[in-house]
Amino acid sequence: MYRSLFPARAGRALLRVLTSRPGIVRRFLGAFLLAAAVLTVAAAALTPALAGSAQAVTKPTPPVFGIRLVDVPVDAANNPRAYRYIIDHLNPGATIHRRVQVANLTPWAARITLYPDAASIRGGSFVGDTGEARSYLTTWITLSRPSVSLAPHARAMVTVTIRVPRTASTGNLYGVIWAQETSLGKTSKGVNILEVNRVGVRIYLNVGPGGPSPVNFDITSIRGTRSARGQFMVVAQVNNTGGQAIDTVGTLKLTNGPGGLSAGPYKEQAVTLAPGQSQPITVMLNKQMPQGSWRATIDETSGITQRSAQATIDFYPVPPNRHLYLILAIILLIVLLLLAGLAVWLIRRNRRSSPTTSDPDLIPFPTGKHSRIP
Repeated sequence: MYRSLFPARAGRALLRVLTSRPGIVRRFLGAFLLAAAVLTVAAAALTPALAGSAQAVTKPTPPVFGIRLVDVPVDAANNPRAYRYIIDHLNPGATIHRRVQVANLTPWAARITLYPDAASIRGGSFVGDTGEARSYLTTWITLSRPSVSLAPHARAMVTVTIRVPRTASTGNLYGVIWAQETSLGKTSKGVNILEVNRVGVRIYLNVGPGGPSPVNFDITSIRGTRSARGQFMVVAQVNNTGGQAIDTVGTLKLTNGPGGLSAGPYKEQAVTLAPGQSQPITVMLNKQMPQGSWRATIDETSGITQRSAQATIDFYPVPPNRHLYLILAIILLIVLLLLAGLAVWLIRRNRRSSPTTSDPDLIPFPTGKHSRIP
């Protein structure tokens, strides 16, 4: 009967080294704990990539005051945007007046200041400056009252006047009329802080001779995909192809799904685009959405302009994360190599430090491949 004596004898040798040298045992355990720590840190680093980043959700603060547009041009009476924003086409040299109403919504008195500010459209949003920044448009604007002092739940009217110079250039200009309240507050530690609350009315001004520039946009690139957390979603592109800014809102409907199912309508995010700009819109769907092929219909509206687009989209199962498996395999291989290297180093160190012939408990390794067992 033949068998290799190396595994058994090597195991007994390693065991004797570990039990006779406490320092080596500590180093071996230290290396093992280090390898476990590496795996723990790697798993912690990979967890956010799989689960997605969590965003803090804050509760909205109750309103303390408000501002709204009162006057609407007769020729824009059927345009919903004209009831919320100052939207107009003006020839050089023209002057318009628009009234805004400021309301104190609190049970105590308030002093509210009003001023025009510059604004821009970027990233699919209308962005107003917050420091009374001057622009080409703000130099044309005057207010009948720079501030109002309001009793609890009182309201006041302020007239906004826009005078376009005769030398004004053709184009689109954007601004905002801010209503602002400033007060002193304290943190939980008693530190005084300056609190600024601000709400406003947007201004979209199309300047040039003749009539207003056309309003037009389209919807392209409708596709189904998944979020970082594996949730189904529909993504499309909205493109402003006209000559004025647009504020689009819309819905998504899904039909002709697996087994003839339908879903929606789902409300889409609002998008603001200047002429020539494009912005993707995303609609998150239910996690239990059946996989397969669907017919997606997107309807978008900006004022009185409506557009619709359709496309066939597909939802497929989540593909395996091959990158994750590869990273875990590499980490595991590194840990195994470290442990194997440590075991070999301990055996060789014991050979150099302890004579094998004088120790009866250690059996010398045979020189041949196999040894006969009597």
